[in-house]
Amino acid sequence: MMSRVGAAAMAGKETLSLVVTDSGLGGLAVCADLVRQLKESRAFRAVAVTYFNAWPEADRGYNKLPDMAARTRVFDAALSAMARLDPDLIVIACNTLSAIYPRTEFSRQSGPAVVDIIDFGVDMIEGELTARPESRVVIFGTPTTIASGIHRARLTARGTAGERIISQPCEGLAGEIERNPSGPKVRALVERYVREAAVKAGAGPILAALCCTHYAYSLGLFQEQLERRFPGPVILLDPNRGMSGGLLADCRRHVFPAVRLDCRVVSRIVIGEDKIAAIAALIEEVSPETAAALRKYEHDPELFTWTDEPGEKK
Repeated sequence: MMSRVGAAAMAGKETLSLVVTDSGLGGLAVCADLVRQLKESRAFRAVAVTYFNAWPEADRGYNKLPDMAARTRVFDAALSAMARLDPDLIVIACNTLSAIYPRTEFSRQSGPAVVDIIDFGVDMIEGELTARPESRVVIFGTPTTIASGIHRARLTARGTAGERIISQPCEGLAGEIERNPSGPKVRALVERYVREAAVKAGAGPILAALCCTHYAYSLGLFQEQLERRFPGPVILLDPNRGMSGGLLADCRRHVFPAVRLDCRVVSRIVIGEDKIAAIAALIEEVSPETAAALRKYEHDPELFTWTDEPGEKK
Protein backbone atom coordinates (compact mmCIF):
# COMPACT_ATOMS: atom_id res chain seq x y z
CA MET A 1 0.00 0.00 0.00
CA MET A 2 1.26 3.45 -0.85
CA SER A 3 2.16 5.62 2.14
CA ARG A 4 -0.48 8.32 2.68
CA VAL A 5 2.26 10.74 3.77
CA GLY A 6 4.27 9.93 0.66
CA ALA A 7 1.22 10.21 -1.58
CA ALA A 8 0.35 13.64 -0.18
CA ALA A 9 3.93 14.87 -0.64
CA MET A 10 3.98 13.81 -4.30
CA ALA A 11 0.40 14.60 -5.34
CA GLY A 12 -0.08 16.93 -8.29
CA LYS A 13 3.60 17.75 -8.77
CA GLU A 14 5.46 17.98 -12.05
CA THR A 15 8.84 17.96 -10.33
CA LEU A 16 9.88 15.91 -7.32
CA SER A 17 12.75 16.19 -4.85
CA LEU A 18 13.53 13.21 -2.62
CA VAL A 19 16.11 12.68 0.10
CA VAL A 20 16.74 9.02 0.87
CA THR A 21 18.78 8.37 4.01
CA ASP A 22 20.44 5.53 5.89
CA SER A 23 23.31 5.14 8.33
CA GLY A 24 25.61 3.67 5.72
CA LEU A 25 24.97 2.27 2.27
CA GLY A 26 22.19 -0.27 2.91
CA GLY A 27 19.47 2.18 1.93
CA LEU A 28 21.01 2.51 -1.53
CA ALA A 29 19.12 -0.68 -2.38
CA VAL A 30 15.86 1.17 -1.72
CA CYS A 31 17.15 4.32 -3.42
CA ALA A 32 18.16 2.43 -6.57
CA ASP A 33 14.76 0.79 -6.86
CA LEU A 34 12.99 4.12 -6.34
CA VAL A 35 15.14 5.74 -9.03
CA ARG A 36 14.37 2.86 -11.41
CA GLN A 37 10.63 3.18 -10.84
CA LEU A 38 10.63 6.97 -11.14
CA LYS A 39 12.52 6.71 -14.41
CA GLU A 40 10.20 4.05 -15.82
CA SER A 41 6.92 5.58 -14.65
CA ARG A 42 7.60 9.07 -16.04
CA ALA A 43 5.15 10.42 -13.46
CA PHE A 44 7.23 13.59 -13.07
CA ARG A 45 8.91 15.87 -15.56
CA ALA A 46 12.02 16.16 -13.39
CA VAL A 47 13.21 14.20 -10.35
CA ALA A 48 16.08 15.01 -8.02
CA VAL A 49 17.14 12.22 -5.65
CA THR A 50 19.78 12.79 -2.99
CA TYR A 51 21.09 9.83 -1.03
CA PHE A 52 22.18 11.22 2.34
CA ASN A 53 24.60 8.96 4.21
CA ALA A 54 23.81 9.79 7.85
CA TRP A 55 26.70 7.73 9.28
CA PRO A 56 28.19 10.18 11.80
CA GLU A 57 31.89 9.22 12.06
CA ALA A 58 34.17 6.77 10.32
CA ASP A 59 34.83 4.73 13.46
CA ARG A 60 31.52 5.25 15.26
CA GLY A 61 28.06 4.52 13.90
CA TYR A 62 24.73 4.85 15.69
CA ASN A 63 24.96 1.43 17.33
CA LYS A 64 28.25 2.47 18.95
CA LEU A 65 26.93 5.72 20.40
CA PRO A 66 26.55 5.51 24.20
CA ASP A 67 22.77 5.60 24.47
CA MET A 68 19.49 6.45 22.73
CA ALA A 69 19.75 10.11 23.76
CA ALA A 70 23.06 10.43 21.92
CA ARG A 71 21.70 8.61 18.87
CA THR A 72 18.68 10.90 18.83
CA ARG A 73 20.83 14.02 19.11
CA VAL A 74 23.01 13.00 16.16
CA PHE A 75 20.12 11.98 13.93
CA ASP A 76 18.27 15.21 14.76
CA ALA A 77 21.26 17.10 13.38
CA ALA A 78 21.29 14.96 10.25
CA LEU A 79 17.56 15.51 9.67
CA SER A 80 17.98 19.27 9.98
CA ALA A 81 20.69 19.13 7.32
CA MET A 82 18.39 17.09 5.05
CA ALA A 83 15.63 19.66 5.47
CA ARG A 84 17.99 22.38 4.24
CA LEU A 85 18.04 20.56 0.89
CA ASP A 86 14.34 21.50 0.60
CA PRO A 87 12.99 18.07 -0.39
CA ASP A 88 9.35 17.25 -0.96
CA LEU A 89 9.87 14.02 0.97
CA ILE A 90 12.50 12.47 3.25
CA VAL A 91 12.62 8.67 2.98
CA ILE A 92 14.27 6.96 5.97
CA ALA A 93 15.48 3.75 4.34
CA CYS A 94 16.98 2.43 7.57
CA ASN A 95 15.36 0.48 10.39
CA THR A 96 17.80 1.82 13.00
CA LEU A 97 17.16 5.45 12.08
CA SER A 98 13.43 4.75 11.74
CA ALA A 99 13.44 3.46 15.32
CA ILE A 100 15.21 6.63 16.47
CA TYR A 101 13.07 9.05 14.44
CA PRO A 102 9.98 9.27 16.73
CA ARG A 103 12.25 10.44 19.56
CA THR A 104 13.71 13.36 17.59
CA GLU A 105 12.70 16.99 17.93
CA PHE A 106 12.52 17.08 14.14
CA SER A 107 9.61 14.62 14.19
CA ARG A 108 7.56 17.10 16.22
CA GLN A 109 8.22 20.11 14.02
CA SER A 110 6.74 21.27 10.75
CA GLY A 111 8.95 20.64 7.76
CA PRO A 112 9.34 18.21 4.87
CA ALA A 113 7.15 15.12 4.89
CA VAL A 114 8.92 12.03 6.26
CA VAL A 115 8.28 8.32 5.71
CA ASP A 116 10.21 5.52 7.37
CA ILE A 117 10.70 1.86 6.57
CA ILE A 118 9.25 0.41 9.78
CA ASP A 119 5.58 0.52 8.79
CA PHE A 120 6.32 -0.96 5.37
CA GLY A 121 8.04 -3.87 7.10
CA VAL A 122 5.28 -4.22 9.68
CA ASP A 123 2.63 -4.25 6.91
CA MET A 124 4.52 -7.03 5.17
CA ILE A 125 4.98 -9.08 8.36
CA GLU A 126 1.38 -8.63 9.48
CA GLY A 127 0.04 -9.68 6.10
CA GLU A 128 2.05 -12.90 6.09
CA LEU A 129 1.25 -13.72 9.73
CA THR A 130 -2.44 -13.24 9.01
CA ALA A 131 -2.27 -15.46 5.93
CA ARG A 132 -0.33 -18.12 7.87
CA PRO A 133 -1.83 -18.28 11.38
CA GLU A 134 0.36 -21.25 12.33
CA SER A 135 3.60 -19.32 11.66
CA ARG A 136 5.83 -17.05 13.71
CA VAL A 137 8.24 -14.33 12.63
CA VAL A 138 11.93 -13.86 13.39
CA ILE A 139 12.92 -10.20 13.15
CA PHE A 140 16.62 -9.83 12.27
CA GLY A 141 17.95 -6.32 12.94
CA THR A 142 20.72 -4.20 14.41
CA PRO A 143 21.07 -4.01 18.21
CA THR A 144 19.46 -0.54 18.23
CA THR A 145 16.48 -1.66 16.16
CA ILE A 146 15.89 -4.77 18.27
CA ALA A 147 16.39 -2.97 21.59
CA SER A 148 13.83 -0.33 20.60
CA GLY A 149 11.16 -3.05 20.29
CA ILE A 150 9.44 -0.94 17.63
CA HIS A 151 8.46 -3.80 15.30
CA ARG A 152 7.09 -5.84 18.20
CA ALA A 153 5.18 -2.85 19.58
CA ARG A 154 3.55 -2.00 16.26
CA LEU A 155 2.68 -5.64 15.50
CA THR A 156 1.15 -6.27 18.94
CA ALA A 157 -0.76 -2.98 18.69
CA ARG A 158 -2.38 -4.41 15.53
CA GLY A 159 -3.34 -7.60 17.34
CA THR A 160 -0.40 -9.96 16.75
CA ALA A 161 0.28 -12.15 19.77
CA GLY A 162 3.66 -11.41 21.31
CA GLU A 163 4.66 -15.08 21.40
CA ARG A 164 4.58 -15.14 17.60
CA ILE A 165 7.40 -12.57 17.43
CA ILE A 166 11.06 -13.56 17.93
CA SER A 167 13.74 -10.86 17.92
CA GLN A 168 17.33 -11.51 16.83
CA PRO A 169 19.96 -8.74 17.13
CA CYS A 170 22.84 -9.03 14.66
CA GLU A 171 25.72 -6.99 16.06
CA GLY A 172 28.35 -6.00 13.51
CA LEU A 173 26.66 -7.60 10.52
CA ALA A 174 25.67 -4.45 8.62
CA GLY A 175 29.23 -3.09 8.68
CA GLU A 176 30.71 -6.33 7.41
CA ILE A 177 28.12 -6.52 4.64
CA GLU A 178 29.23 -3.12 3.35
CA ARG A 179 32.81 -4.39 3.09
CA ASN A 180 32.03 -7.71 1.41
CA PRO A 181 28.39 -8.85 1.21
CA SER A 182 29.27 -12.46 0.38
CA GLY A 183 32.59 -12.70 2.23
CA PRO A 184 33.61 -15.19 4.92
CA LYS A 185 33.01 -12.77 7.81
CA VAL A 186 29.46 -12.11 6.67
CA ARG A 187 28.86 -15.81 6.13
CA ALA A 188 30.07 -16.59 9.65
CA LEU A 189 27.91 -13.88 11.23
CA VAL A 190 24.78 -14.87 9.30
CA GLU A 191 25.34 -18.49 10.31
CA ARG A 192 25.75 -17.46 13.95
CA TYR A 193 22.65 -15.28 14.14
CA VAL A 194 20.41 -17.70 12.25
CA ARG A 195 21.59 -20.46 14.58
CA GLU A 196 20.75 -18.32 17.63
CA ALA A 197 17.32 -17.52 16.17
CA ALA A 198 16.64 -21.21 15.51
CA VAL A 199 17.33 -22.04 19.16
CA LYS A 200 14.82 -19.39 20.25
CA ALA A 201 12.19 -20.36 17.70
CA GLY A 202 12.19 -24.14 17.82
CA ALA A 203 10.14 -26.11 15.30
CA GLY A 204 7.34 -24.85 13.08
CA PRO A 205 6.85 -22.60 10.04
CA ILE A 206 8.80 -19.34 10.21
CA LEU A 207 8.78 -15.94 8.55
CA ALA A 208 12.24 -14.34 8.50
CA ALA A 209 12.11 -10.53 8.25
CA LEU A 210 15.36 -8.81 7.28
CA CYS A 211 14.79 -5.58 9.19
CA CYS A 212 18.04 -3.87 8.26
CA THR A 213 18.41 -2.53 4.73
CA HIS A 214 21.95 -3.92 4.49
CA TYR A 215 20.83 -7.52 4.99
CA ALA A 216 19.15 -7.77 1.59
CA TYR A 217 22.62 -7.52 -0.03
CA SER A 218 23.33 -10.92 1.58
CA LEU A 219 19.88 -12.39 1.05
CA GLY A 220 21.27 -15.57 -0.51
CA LEU A 221 23.35 -16.32 2.59
CA PHE A 222 20.32 -15.80 4.82
CA GLN A 223 18.23 -18.10 2.64
CA GLU A 224 20.90 -20.80 2.74
CA GLN A 225 21.28 -20.70 6.53
CA LEU A 226 17.56 -20.43 7.21
CA GLU A 227 16.85 -23.51 5.13
CA ARG A 228 19.66 -25.33 6.92
CA ARG A 229 18.62 -24.42 10.47
CA PHE A 230 14.83 -24.41 10.38
CA PRO A 231 13.08 -27.75 9.83
CA GLY A 232 9.75 -26.20 8.87
CA PRO A 233 8.89 -23.97 5.91
CA VAL A 234 10.66 -20.59 5.87
CA ILE A 235 9.44 -17.47 4.05
CA LEU A 236 12.00 -14.68 3.70
CA LEU A 237 10.63 -11.11 3.90
CA ASP A 238 12.54 -8.11 2.51
CA PRO A 239 11.06 -4.80 3.75
CA ASN A 240 13.32 -2.97 1.27
CA ARG A 241 11.03 -4.20 -1.51
CA GLY A 242 7.99 -3.35 0.57
CA MET A 243 9.15 0.24 0.89
CA SER A 244 10.35 0.89 -2.65
CA GLY A 245 7.30 -0.82 -4.13
CA GLY A 246 4.75 0.59 -1.72
CA LEU A 247 5.92 4.18 -1.81
CA LEU A 248 5.28 4.55 -5.54
CA ALA A 249 2.58 1.91 -5.97
CA ASP A 250 -0.16 4.36 -6.91
CA CYS A 251 1.89 6.89 -8.84
CA ARG A 252 0.65 8.04 -12.22
CA ARG A 253 2.33 6.45 -15.21
CA HIS A 254 3.62 7.84 -18.48
CA VAL A 255 2.38 11.37 -17.82
CA PHE A 256 5.48 12.92 -19.40
CA PRO A 257 7.39 11.79 -22.50
CA ALA A 258 10.64 11.67 -20.54
CA VAL A 259 11.97 12.44 -17.08
CA ARG A 260 15.01 14.56 -16.31
CA LEU A 261 16.79 12.68 -13.54
CA ASP A 262 19.42 14.00 -11.15
CA CYS A 263 20.89 11.53 -8.65
CA ARG A 264 23.63 12.28 -6.12
CA VAL A 265 25.16 10.70 -3.03
CA VAL A 266 26.46 12.85 -0.15
CA SER A 267 28.37 11.71 2.91
CA ARG A 268 29.93 13.23 6.02
CA ILE A 269 32.50 10.43 6.17
CA VAL A 270 34.90 9.13 3.56
CA ILE A 271 33.46 6.00 1.94
CA GLY A 272 36.07 3.33 1.33
CA GLU A 273 36.77 2.26 -2.23
CA ASP A 274 36.08 -1.37 -1.28
CA LYS A 275 32.59 -0.46 -0.07
CA ILE A 276 31.87 1.64 -3.15
CA ALA A 277 32.93 -1.18 -5.46
CA ALA A 278 30.94 -3.83 -3.58
CA ILE A 279 27.67 -1.89 -3.31
CA ALA A 280 27.83 -0.26 -6.76
CA ALA A 281 28.16 -3.70 -8.34
CA LEU A 282 25.03 -4.89 -6.53
CA ILE A 283 22.82 -1.95 -7.53
CA GLU A 284 24.18 -1.36 -11.04
CA GLU A 285 21.63 -3.54 -12.80
CA VAL A 286 18.72 -1.99 -10.88
CA SER A 287 19.82 1.62 -11.40
CA PRO A 288 23.04 2.52 -13.22
CA GLU A 289 22.36 6.17 -12.31
CA THR A 290 22.45 5.38 -8.58
CA ALA A 291 25.60 3.26 -8.97
CA ALA A 292 27.28 6.11 -10.88
CA ALA A 293 26.28 8.61 -8.18
CA LEU A 294 27.86 6.38 -5.52
CA ARG A 295 31.10 6.10 -7.46
CA LYS A 296 31.35 9.92 -7.67
CA TYR A 297 29.87 10.65 -4.23
CA GLU A 298 30.31 14.06 -2.61
CA HIS A 299 32.32 14.06 0.63
CA ASP A 300 31.40 16.92 2.98
CA PRO A 301 32.78 16.65 6.54
CA GLU A 302 30.44 19.50 7.55
CA LEU A 303 27.34 17.84 6.07
CA PHE A 304 25.83 17.82 9.56
CA THR A 305 27.26 18.68 12.96
CA TRP A 306 26.18 18.20 16.54
CA THR A 307 27.37 18.86 20.06
CA ASP A 308 28.17 15.96 22.36
CA GLU A 309 26.89 16.06 25.91
CA PRO A 310 29.50 16.36 28.70
CA GLY A 311 31.22 13.04 29.21
CA GLU A 312 30.66 11.79 25.68
CA LYS A 313 33.61 11.34 23.38
CA LYS A 314 33.68 11.80 19.64
